[in-house]
Amino acid sequence: MSAAILTLMVIAFVGGLGLLAQMARKSRGAEVTLIVVVLALSGVIAALGTLTGLGLLLMAANGGPGGVDRLTFAAAGGAALLVGVVGVGLCVPPLRRVTGRHPRSAFWADPPTFLALWLFVMVLANNAVSFLLFNQLPNVESLFPAGRLSPGAVLTSQLPFVAVALLGVGLGVRRNARETLDRLAYGSVSARHLGVVVPFVGVALALSAAADALFSRLQPDLYRQVGEISNNLFNPAGLSPAMALLFALLVGVGAGLGEETLFRGAVQPKFGILATSVLFTSMHVQYGPSLLLGYVFLLSIGLGLLRDRINTTASFLAHATYNSLVILLAYFFA
Repeated sequence: MSAAILTLMVIAFVGGLGLLAQMARKSRGAEVTLIVVVLALSGVIAALGTLTGLGLLLMAANGGPGGVDRLTFAAAGGAALLVGVVGVGLCVPPLRRVTGRHPRSAFWADPPTFLALWLFVMVLANNAVSFLLFNQLPNVESLFPAGRLSPGAVLTSQLPFVAVALLGVGLGVRRNARETLDRLAYGSVSARHLGVVVPFVGVALALSAAADALFSRLQPDLYRQVGEISNNLFNPAGLSPAMALLFALLVGVGAGLGEETLFRGAVQPKFGILATSVLFTSMHVQYGPSLLLGYVFLLSIGLGLLRDRINTTASFLAHATYNSLVILLAYFFA
């Protein structure tokens, strides 16, 4: 299946659920449909986790294939089971509401919030399992086999973020285009605001260099693995200066727009800076269980504060500039 088709399927599925959640605020039928879908998916995930965990434990007991920690894979199956159970539990408050029993808190029963919580748990758990299995794969570099990111790869990786954010806040259902941009906190920035963004990027680059140096000393083997993955995806070596600049802008603007629109624009107002930063950090699977995740978390906190104190435009500019400069610095000074 091509990346473009998979991207469209993800947008259609998650975006469709987002629109359904917005409609569920005024439609009992839409609310019941949303709960049934989430319950069914949670049950399937729990069942698959149970089967996976049991199957891998049996493989471990019988010797199974060598070269990997089978108990780690079994733990991943157990995590899937736990996530499925949590997903079912999240359905309880909205179920109480549709059956006429008042939930203890309206927050947990609000359809968009309920769906956002469910997606939050699913994505966080999926990424946690990826980190858990990162060092167990015999050739972890094969997780990212496509080579340097292309315009199409950036589009297919970031378009779902933008689409899910727009649909999730109710574009075309509860809000028009202007109201959607306001909800996502996209607005103008002043020269004074840029005076905050520019030093923010400078500090972020300095902290990145410090985190990279610490990472290389404390986790040298993982540092080599992560370095090979990063070079495979982001290394501009071999490009002309003009093409390197275009590549840096492509990655910087693409990732900045997608991630800031979803995480800072759509998610942060619901869950706050800390929870959003945990989810944002978990998305950086390419770093594995490394010290760099701590730096990514701090960077996310900073971007969240920019969004909170100024707007999402400011956090986008900081994010895009930072990403672009990292690539350009690697091109000219590596």
